[in-house]
Amino acid sequence: MGSASATRLEVNRRPRARTRTCALLLLGALAFLPGCEWETVADWWRGGGLEPYMTGALPIPGAPSPGAEDPFDVFQSTVFPIVSANCTSCHAGAGPGTPALAHPDPQTAYDVILLNQKVSLSVPESSRLVRRLNADFHYCWSDCTANGATMANAVESWAAAEIAASDSSATTVAAISSQTLTLADGLEEDDTGRFDSGAIALYDFREESGTIAYDQSGVAPALDLELSGDATFMTSYGIDFRGGRAEAPAETSRKLYDHIAHPSLGSQQYSIEAWVTPANVSQEGPARMVSYSRGSGSRNFTLGQVLYNYDARNRTVSPASDNNGRPALQTFDGDQDLQATLQHVAVTFDQYRGRRIYVNGVWTDDVDEIPPSRLWNWDVNHRFVLGNESGADRPFEGQIRLVAIFPFVLSDDQIAQNFNAGVGKRLILRFDVSQWAGAGSFVEFVVSELDDYSYLFCEPTMITPQPSGFRVANLRVAVNGVVPVSGQAFVNTDRVVSQGRQRLSGQCSIVPKQLGPADDVFSVEFEYLGSFRDPVPVLPPLPPPPPVFGDPLPLEGFRSFERIRETMAAVTGVDPNVPDARDTYDEIRQALPATFDLRAFSSAQQVSISKLALEFCDAMVESPNLRDAFFGSGVDLDAPASTVFVDPAQRQAMIDALAARLLGAGIGNQPNAAELAPVMHDLFDDLTAPCGASCDVERTRTIAKASCSAVLASAAVSIH
Repeated sequence: MGSASATRLEVNRRPRARTRTCALLLLGALAFLPGCEWETVADWWRGGGLEPYMTGALPIPGAPSPGAEDPFDVFQSTVFPIVSANCTSCHAGAGPGTPALAHPDPQTAYDVILLNQKVSLSVPESSRLVRRLNADFHYCWSDCTANGATMANAVESWAAAEIAASDSSATTVAAISSQTLTLADGLEEDDTGRFDSGAIALYDFREESGTIAYDQSGVAPALDLELSGDATFMTSYGIDFRGGRAEAPAETSRKLYDHIAHPSLGSQQYSIEAWVTPANVSQEGPARMVSYSRGSGSRNFTLGQVLYNYDARNRTVSPASDNNGRPALQTFDGDQDLQATLQHVAVTFDQYRGRRIYVNGVWTDDVDEIPPSRLWNWDVNHRFVLGNESGADRPFEGQIRLVAIFPFVLSDDQIAQNFNAGVGKRLILRFDVSQWAGAGSFVEFVVSELDDYSYLFCEPTMITPQPSGFRVANLRVAVNGVVPVSGQAFVNTDRVVSQGRQRLSGQCSIVPKQLGPADDVFSVEFEYLGSFRDPVPVLPPLPPPPPVFGDPLPLEGFRSFERIRETMAAVTGVDPNVPDARDTYDEIRQALPATFDLRAFSSAQQVSISKLALEFCDAMVESPNLRDAFFGSGVDLDAPASTVFVDPAQRQAMIDALAARLLGAGIGNQPNAAELAPVMHDLFDDLTAPCGASCDVERTRTIAKASCSAVLASAAVSIH
């Protein structure tokens, strides 16, 4: 047996269908394939052979097809170089990301990717490795679409080798396993356990086809939504938005105004509830999920997405908020509450606490800085819309699975109840285990589609007419005959069945999709069931990655995007919410530094910092009070530049003001006023040269803005 194959058949490693196998276990007989060395096989068999691995539907492979490439070798030359080059900072085995799909040992990376079902060898383009790039935009190394295509090509090559090397005559070792089922075998569950009482608009999106999403609240008039653009119903209940929207006319949308904001009839409080799956965490705008508005410039309320944050806007009569619902209440940047996965989000507003945001049943702790006020100035002509604005210029990409509007504040318990109730089509799947537990015995699961990548199997329950006190332990859900390593929440289940219907666990298990809901086949495997036992080996821990001794971290760090804005506001005295500064920040925020690591800094980030600095300096110079406070009495910004910048005293006063306000004092690696002076003098000369003796007052302020932004955008401010 070659050394590579011997390495892959170590006693403590699970055999795989891809290997060149030297033994077949069949009805207790040991047969050898040609070309195998007796000593290698004998040592392997004495060490335990296949016995530790006889669990699940374990393939006992034959030899690869003649002339076929070794799939492991193809993996090493295709997928492994990509993950090694781009994923090791998180997925090399030492954290913080899991699983260790970029482990430096290629054998371990191969095992991890297969056992965690990060690839679909039958449909390579649907592999999780591919979709994390071209759909989720997850840490792409250059262009996400191109990176996804590169990964898809690599997985396709690997999959082709796996298929070519497989042996269709492989035998399987029987395990304690249920019958197989698909989602088509399930019965739909109707009792969801949600709190819906009092909702004035409610959508569960069960339509599955057509162009109308019907309001299920029962409160007239029905606030039905018409789908347009690239917005389609999902078979698992929901709407998939890829640039389209679902919108109600102004006439029926007025129901929201009447119940919530009407001066005499309205409650002056409300709750927005939604189950959403953002397609990625790069959407801004904010991208509109749920909105009661008219175009991008006027709204009554909105729930939207800004990168990793949820954004809630609300119009009130308070002078602190404008007709566009700003300033928004946004979840804290560092918490990254919004993720590209199925999430429950609720926004509440009342006259005591203002706006609050809840994610997955829990308040985010973000406090509304705007005092609550009445909603009497809501516009009765606005429209209720999902997935975009009426003007179709703030699209949300992703899925919305449920939406409810209440004319009151949901309590914390009610929000938690609705989160725990889940969402979407929920099916009852009953797996027959009569062979092991007696005639008429089943294991029942509540199953739903969690997102594009996975299913949710919940609350396994044993149903049997013979509850004789038998044991049920270590349940694993298999997909297409394979038990994934990750997401198996029931492996610690251990119950004695003494009732005809007995719940085995209250947990849920996330099971990955492979072929999709129409084609995936499921079964349930057990370690103990009735009087039968099928021992499950404990997989050895992954080998630790080799220690990496790279360059030490820099002693200095870069201010992140939010800190850059707050720093610029503090040193110039400009309110960060002035329109021009705020709009520029919202526009370039994604291009500002997201980490403190100086080694990750790019020229594009410097350009964005310079744009933001110019807005703050412009606002400061254009305000008489702010510019006097910044530059002091030594610089006359109301005099022509031909006067100011021929005066050495005024030149020096401007330089001193810039140094005092924008440079740190007593920091050894920062320039001081004396070092700043020659650079500023050159700048003054360059900016006054075109107009000479005719430079006017406007030129004076332009030079002041340019000088301010040059220092404000420098490393003296952005590095700390």
